[in-house]
Amino acid sequence: MRESIEFHQRNAIVCADDVSFTFEVTDNPRDFDEQRERKNDLDWAQSVNHIGGWNIHPYGNNNDLPSVIQKAVYENNAAPGLLAKKTQLDWGRGPMLYTEEIEDNVPVKKWLYDKDIQSWLNDWDYKDYLLRNLTDFNHIEGSFSKYKLARGARLGRKFIAELEHLMPHECRTASAQSTITKHRPKPTHAVITDFGLNSISALDYEVYPLFNFKNPFAAKTSVFYSSLYTFCSEYYAIPKLYGSLEWLRRSTAIPLILKALSKNSMNIKYHIQSPAEYWDRKKESLERKCQDEGKIYKEKMLEDYKRDFLRRISSTLASDENTGKFFHTEKVLNSEGTTLIEQGWEINVLDQKVKDFIESQLSISKHANYALSANISIHSALANVSEAGKSDSGSEQLYALQNYLLTGVDIPEMTVMKPINYALRANFPKKDIKMGFYHEAGKREEDKTQKDRHKNLA
Repeated sequence: MRESIEFHQRNAIVCADDVSFTFEVTDNPRDFDEQRERKNDLDWAQSVNHIGGWNIHPYGNNNDLPSVIQKAVYENNAAPGLLAKKTQLDWGRGPMLYTEEIEDNVPVKKWLYDKDIQSWLNDWDYKDYLLRNLTDFNHIEGSFSKYKLARGARLGRKFIAELEHLMPHECRTASAQSTITKHRPKPTHAVITDFGLNSISALDYEVYPLFNFKNPFAAKTSVFYSSLYTFCSEYYAIPKLYGSLEWLRRSTAIPLILKALSKNSMNIKYHIQSPAEYWDRKKESLERKCQDEGKIYKEKMLEDYKRDFLRRISSTLASDENTGKFFHTEKVLNSEGTTLIEQGWEINVLDQKVKDFIESQLSISKHANYALSANISIHSALANVSEAGKSDSGSEQLYALQNYLLTGVDIPEMTVMKPINYALRANFPKKDIKMGFYHEAGKREEDKTQKDRHKNLA
């Protein structure tokens, strides 16, 4: 049996004469549970994991939802770009300080520069910290931050020195086993370790109390989990991407399906018929040749001749790589009464309807992109997932941007900025200054002055 194996990293597509299959390797056998049907798929709050004397509240059925989201997103061709676009829209011109005021009964932000606060921000990479938090939010609608007090806090000079972004796949909320008295205990601490290990009872873990904004200097180091509340979810946010996982996986599989179709599958283009008598005569010819040369005839000789003969036909029919594949069958001589059916070679082109199959796959992929765009609440005009060959008009993109800035940025900003705004309130209680993302409202080119138009900015 002739077979071909094409590897995709550690996975593979295996194609043989009469069977094809995919082969997958995983570091964690529990990953296969994602493919199994489960009941109460979202009700993971009922289960508890344990490390030492701590009860770990799992994030996902296998306590690996951030990793599941990461795998689904970054194996897809469109999802990373869509989420990056959303992050760029939320980021705007970047983080800036502001105060809130009321003008004509309308709340407004007064953007400002504060030397003391900026000096504190410059002592640590606050922009990188915020960008990481924003990226986490757009993937799982939550982020983990570590508060570190300045060393002088031990002497009474209490001050938050910096905030550190924590990787979401390594952080979980927890509560002490000895204090659990409720059906759904409230988390009091955060545990940091590698939850991707087969056994999470490893000794290499850290435990910190959760940050208390009412008493921000209670612990030298604390952890804060900032997230959106998800309906009926007690401990963690359930990302909107969760509902698009199957669309993402289907869309991700399509390029591999098409690649296998064009390169490895039985993409039969021709059906060739040859008369059986031709091969009978060739066999007789080979037998006579062996007899004349004092050799023993073997059936392999005829098979080798067939193989070489078909290769020559294949090279004739093939116009480029991976074309010219065909079936070879022998036509049997039949007679009906006195009528003899004429024997001869025939090459018939097979209609595989490959075009229909490819178009259906591309249609699925396009619908998956639309589903993802709707899921993350970003207009298709901003996400660049419009119909192929169609460019959204400038006015459509402008209205989509204006609508997004009016309705889509405030809640993400509140959630992402919550940790740093708690720190600002603790460190500079008299200033009443917050931090947010500065955005400029989009304008039509005709509404701009001549010098501000794009064509004149180059």
